[in-house]
Amino acid sequence: METVGQRLKSLRKMTKTSQKELGKFCGVSDVAVGYWEKDVNVPNGESLSKLAKFFNTSIEYVLYGTEFEDKLITRMRRIPVISWVQAGAFTESKSPETFADIERWVETSLRVSGNSFALEVKGDSMTNPNGLPTIPQGATVIVDPEAEPVNGKIVVARIDGTNEATVKKLVIDGPMKFLVPLNPRYPNMPINGNCTIIGVVKGVQYEL
Repeated sequence: METVGQRLKSLRKMTKTSQKELGKFCGVSDVAVGYWEKDVNVPNGESLSKLAKFFNTSIEYVLYGTEFEDKLITRMRRIPVISWVQAGAFTESKSPETFADIERWVETSLRVSGNSFALEVKGDSMTNPNGLPTIPQGATVIVDPEAEPVNGKIVVARIDGTNEATVKKLVIDGPMKFLVPLNPRYPNMPINGNCTIIGVVKGVQYEL
C-alpha cells in the first residue's frame, strides 16, 4: 500500500514541483518535505491543509489515497510570477526556477511547458480600444518559452541593451518582422536583430 510519503513524492513529481517550492508554500523547509516523503515525519494539520490546496485535492487523499483519487486535476500547474527584469534575463538563466524569492504564483490549466512563467502587465500598450484581444494593465500573462513564436502570436521579447522585457504581438510580413502593440497609440517596433523573443503568451488572467 502506498504511504503518505510515497503519495506526496508522486504528486510533487507529477506537478513538476521541487521540494523547495513545496516547502515554501507550506511554510517549512525543503528538508522537512524530504522527511515527509521518506515517512520520517507526517505533515501536521496546517501543513496537510496547504498540501491539499497546493495539489488541488483533499486531506483524505494526501493521508489515505481515498475520496479524490479519481478527481485529481493533474493538469493544473503552478506558474511563478516573475519581474520584467527577471524575464529579460531569462535567456541567460534558462529557467525561472533559478530565480530566488518567488513571492507570487498563479495556477493554470493551460498546456504549457515546465519552464513557463507569468508576468504582470505594465502600461496600456496592449490595451485594445477596439475590443478583443486585449491585455489591460495589471493583467497576468502566462508565458511559455518553449512555444514557437509564429505570426500573429503575442510574445515576450527582450530588447537588446535593456534589462527588461516587453509583451507585443508578433507580425511577420515577408522578410519583415515587427513587435506590434494592440493599442494603436503606440508605434510598431521593427525586429532587425535588436531583440530576442523569449516566450509566447499562452493565456491572460485578470480580475473584473
